[in-house]
Amino acid sequence: MKEGLAMNGEAAEQYEKALKSGQKYLKLAQAKGTNPYPAVLDAVERGYEIVGRVDLGLIQIPVKLIVGTCSAGRTFALAGNFMPLLEPDSEFAAKWIRLCGAHNEEGIRDPIQAFEFLGKFYVQEGNKRVSVLKSYDASTVAATVTRVLPARTDDPEIQRYYEFLAFYKRSGFYGVSFEKPGGYEKLQAALGMEEDHVWTEEERRSFRSGFSRFREAYGKMKGQPATPAEALLVWLQIFKFSELKECSMPELVDRIAKLWPDMKTQSETESPIEVQPELPEKDRSLVA
Repeated sequence: MKEGLAMNGEAAEQYEKALKSGQKYLKLAQAKGTNPYPAVLDAVERGYEIVGRVDLGLIQIPVKLIVGTCSAGRTFALAGNFMPLLEPDSEFAAKWIRLCGAHNEEGIRDPIQAFEFLGKFYVQEGNKRVSVLKSYDASTVAATVTRVLPARTDDPEIQRYYEFLAFYKRSGFYGVSFEKPGGYEKLQAALGMEEDHVWTEEERRSFRSGFSRFREAYGKMKGQPATPAEALLVWLQIFKFSELKECSMPELVDRIAKLWPDMKTQSETESPIEVQPELPEKDRSLVA
């Protein structure tokens, strides 16, 4: 009984913490004149011609890529960062706290339902689950996903997205983004894979683990000049992918710092850059 009360107390404290985060986000967005609430897919997709929908089934999706809801129905209970906005004595708060307690005790097991559009996710069912998970900085959540396909156009955003779709078909991996065309093909090659190679589950796990460490180290640098994936391409011209897991975090940060000028050049040029390696050429295969 006491353990249950303590768990509820922790969940209530987590709600208070999340509420403050939501209120802060709301005030900052209002001061900037930007939307303080989660994006709404119904509004986002209006500017595009939609040509189809694809059922992706049950998959793990990055929580950080969940940016909105499918409709505006309950949007005002959450800030744009998915933190709650309703007072602790509200019915919403009571449900959030119960769900948080369950998450602390056994984890959130029921998958959410979401739509994916241009690489971002919009929740159809499970907003409070996402809110709880985001409050703990969870990495992934199980989701039943439907992909919304925009028509192909000359828009660079659409072109990048269709390049991502080809990459996803091979890798089954979300969370990698490039600002310039051709990035996904270069990454596949830099990892030592043939262009049409379909990733194994072992390769997918290995990449997820290594890229997560690289992204963490890269995030410690100020004023990142390129996306983490673009910075990784520079890294792979010098180091083996396996070294991402072999290096300590301070060593990883130090190596990235030494490549900073090349990463900056990568962000400023439209063509692939050539990094002059200080180390011997190495095998860059994903699974060492």
